[in-house]
Parts: sequence; C-alpha cells; structure tokens
Amino acid sequence: MSVEVEGDLIRFSYGGARACVARKGCTLVSFVVNGDEYLYLSEAANLSSKSSTPVRGGMPLIFPAFGKSYLESLKAVQQHGFVRNMAWDFVIAEVLTERTVARFRLSHRQCENEQQYISWCQFYGQRIEFELSMVFELFPDHITVDTSLVNENVSELEFQFLYHTYFRVPCVRDMYITGLKGAKYLDRLQTRYRLDTSPMLKVEEQTDKMYKLGEANREIDILSGNYNVRLTASENLSDLVVWNPWKEGAAKMKDFEPKSSYRNMCCVEFGAVEGTTLAKGGRWRCQHTITII
Repeated sequence: MSVEVEGDLIRFSYGGARACVARKGCTLVSFVVNGDEYLYLSEAANLSSKSSTPVRGGMPLIFPAFGKSYLESLKAVQQHGFVRNMAWDFVIAEVLTERTVARFRLSHRQCENEQQYISWCQFYGQRIEFELSMVFELFPDHITVDTSLVNENVSELEFQFLYHTYFRVPCVRDMYITGLKGAKYLDRLQTRYRLDTSPMLKVEEQTDKMYKLGEANREIDILSGNYNVRLTASENLSDLVVWNPWKEGAAKMKDFEPKSSYRNMCCVEFGAVEGTTLAKGGRWRCQHTITII
C-alpha cells in the first residue's frame, strides 16, 4: 500500500491492486489486479502534461462535448472536448483503512488559454466558471471513479460527459459483452437505430455503437476466458458506447501503436451523451466502478 509521485504520474496501490493516473487529462492509464493489466494504453501514448495531444488509451474524460453535438451550445467545441488535454492539479492521495484514495481538480482558470474553452464561452457571452473534481478509490479487486462538476456562474450550463475507457483484452474476437439485451442502440457506422435482442455482444469487426441503458442494463460484464470485468455506474450515466477501430481505423491513427493492438482492446464507455443541463450554483456528480470478477 503506497503512493508515489513520478513527475506527471501518480501511482498508488492497495492490497494486490495498483493504479496510475496521468495529470494529463486526469487520465487513469493503468489498473492492475494481481499482476494483470486491465486497461489498454497505446505504446505511442504521450503522458506528459505538456503534450498537445490527449492520451491514447486508459480512461480519458470526455467533457464538455462527446461528438458532433446537436446541442447549439457545444457546436464550437471539438469532438471529445478539451479537459482531456489539460494538466489537472493533483490534490492529495492517502492510504485509508480499506482503500487508497487519490484526488484531482481542474477549474476554468487552468483553461483560459485553451481555444475550445474560449469558443465555448463565446456562445454564452461570458466566461464559464466551473470546477471539476475526480476521486479515484482503489480497493483490492476494484476501482471507483467519482466525478463532480460545479457550475459557478452560468444560468443553465449544457454539457455531455463520458468515461472513454479502453479495456485491454486477451483477444477481442474471443471477448463478449453481456448485460445489453433489451437496450436500444444507434449503430453509428450504419446510422441505424436497433434493439439488442442478444444475451451477448461479440466484437468481430469495426464497431461503434451507442446504447441507451434501461433498468435491466445497469451491470455490464466483459468476459474472455479468465479475463472477467464487471462495470457499473450511477443512473445518470445512462448511455454506453462500444467502440473498436479495427484494422482500418487503427491505421489512420498515428498514436495508435502497434497498429495490430486493436485485437487486444475494446472501448466500453459509460456516459451522459444526450446532454445534461446544470443550473447556476448546482453540482452534478457521477460514479463508475470497474470490478474484477
């Protein structure tokens, strides 16, 4: 059980679990339980807080925009937003009785030279004053990420949010995802809405699906032989994206290395991508847990 700060990386452990967070984007870049790594990280990923590119892999935080937004207030913000590009403040990490906790923070003051933030403010005609905080709680067999947003001054602040988690899997063709039966989804490659009627989802080609989760879809499992992960999230994260670039998509991303590693990863991402409105002075909070089963 320990906490180590190595430049822009904060490493912490508890029992047989270890985690590492990069200040760049407050990105969880490693989650290890009993010697096994459960997050994918590109060999070309740049973890420096001074890098101009986000981390390829781990768990980047998507805010305030997910994709090409239908929300007028977010149309000037690029896909996946800007907080994943920012150097967050590391507040504290401490070993407690049953877990190790690490806290990070980002405010509008750190974003004032970021062009996407400036463009976002222009829509509202004022500086957007906000504070984001992330708390990582590491247990022997799971990690919980708790995120909160405070809107300090805008009458109604619109945003999208997503934990863009890259999972490392032994072989994506042998992997299947359960817990999505009965959920409606948008196949973003075919621009078609469908209803998932299968007890399991296989990923055997380029995949980009966005699910709307119901009461029966609050527990998602990623299963592959001895590799078994359970995902849960707070009810306000009612969207789930499943993504794999496959061979063609990996070839187009210069920071995706090795190119063949699409075979050993799959993004399964809880979020609130349809848009959320937060009143002035309000606090929005969400939580996501990854458990090894």
